[in-house]
Amino acid sequence: MDNLCPFFKENCHGNECIMWKNEECLLVTFLQRIQEGVPSIEENVPSSEETIERSGIILHREEAEVPKWLKTSTPEELAVEMLEFKEKEFPKDEKVSFHTLSRFFWQNKGVERFFLPSEAQLKIERANYLAERQITKEEETQKKRRLAEEKEELPSLVSQCVDWARINSLKRLTLADVDTFIMEKELDLLNETKRAMYAMANVKLKSGK
Repeated sequence: MDNLCPFFKENCHGNECIMWKNEECLLVTFLQRIQEGVPSIEENVPSSEETIERSGIILHREEAEVPKWLKTSTPEELAVEMLEFKEKEFPKDEKVSFHTLSRFFWQNKGVERFFLPSEAQLKIERANYLAERQITKEEETQKKRRLAEEKEELPSLVSQCVDWARINSLKRLTLADVDTFIMEKELDLLNETKRAMYAMANVKLKSGK
């Protein structure tokens, strides 16, 4: 053996070397295979389609038949129907998210919207949008009306809150104190009214009036 080993910088020892097997140097054979090229990971790994085909799994979503009433109804009509459903199923003093309302409404109608053709789904989305927009407008109108009513009651509420603070030996109110006052008086106030009462009551306590 007079071949120079490139790894140990000396003559090849053949069978005496631990890297020698089947009359070949394992290191040299390994490097030769790399040089010749080996299949890439992409070539070895089957595609998702092949994997599905080999496993016998067939992915297919069968579209549901669109009910006749849904075909003939407009988004506007469906939105009105949804609002009527809300009034009937959820009293005004019962808060419900629009997501919950929409889910209950379409389930009650026997519609599984995600299995419908895209055209029917778009109609449902439009109906949802119109109904939610109307609910938001009504809530904003109701909130403005409540704010106006509570604003008229605010001077009296502030005086009551100040008296309560003095009875409890409080020279300054925190928001937690105001919450306690509201809870004891069993009041139902908007956050805007509560914060206004907090600020005005502290001004009166500071001035000593």
